Amino acid sequence: MTIIESNNRHSSINRKKLDLIKALTGDLSGWEFSQEKEGVKLYSKPVEGSSIPVVRGDYLLKTTEYTAEQVAVVASLPGTRAIWDEKFHSADAKEFFTKWECLFWVRVNTPWPISNRDFVGCNLRDFSQDGVCYTSMASVDDDSIGAVSGCVRGDLICSGWKLEKVADGVQITYVTQVDLAGSIPSSFLRNVQLQVPLCAGKVAEYVSNYGAPPVIGEISCIYKNENFDHGKREHIVELDGEGNAAWSFSSKMYPNGVNVNSTSGEVQVSENSILISGVNGPTTVTISKA
Repeated sequence: MTIIESNNRHSSINRKKLDLIKALTGDLSGWEFSQEKEGVKLYSKPVEGSSIPVVRGDYLLKTTEYTAEQVAVVASLPGTRAIWDEKFHSADAKEFFTKWECLFWVRVNTPWPISNRDFVGCNLRDFSQDGVCYTSMASVDDDSIGAVSGCVRGDLICSGWKLEKVADGVQITYVTQVDLAGSIPSSFLRNVQLQVPLCAGKVAEYVSNYGAPPVIGEISCIYKNENFDHGKREHIVELDGEGNAAWSFSSKMYPNGVNVNSTSGEVQVSENSILISGVNGPTTVTISKA
């Protein structure tokens, strides 16, 4: 699976930030170890010309049951993030350019009396290398998403994940550099810099407890949108055009298998895999627990 060219108006910055995430997670050169907390090794790295460092968290998910792609989906989907990230408020995928990249809006909670922060950005996933997945997220300026009442618009300078299948499980690395903007007490900023990289361990905890949502595989039709409801264990995907679409699913999340409904095409379910052939026009696919 490779990243393809798309009609993404933010394509240039998307790919630049993805390259940055790959460079930052390539090794530990230039990273300063700060401490290990909750099993997560925490690091920071100064950035020339900026008072805001890049912070990093490394965690090994010690199980061979899951793929890097499954862990990447848990790290990315709002429906799972609502469970593992206590600072998460809400999010909306505004526009999918391909199945790998979308324009998003996200709101995060902050303690009173600090106003909640929100961000407008693009994400890009690279699953092209066998056993290694990258996800990058960065702020973009987009006229389609205006100011939101009650929020201060922050700047997600760079943020992303590297998920790598290793002999003992999946190595999870999370890096981020974020400007929360506005007037914020320095004590709160220091706490954010300490706490945010702990997300690496929170994602692993989610996977260990619940498994992973369905992971999209080969697809020849158009990927329009997706939504995962953790409580219902329900994954709803909007497709269009003509072609086929495939998913794999976790037996931990769906121990009794799945029910799949599609408004067009033929559904085939086999062991831990789903295929919908003959998608024709706007199509809604609902994957839920059996």
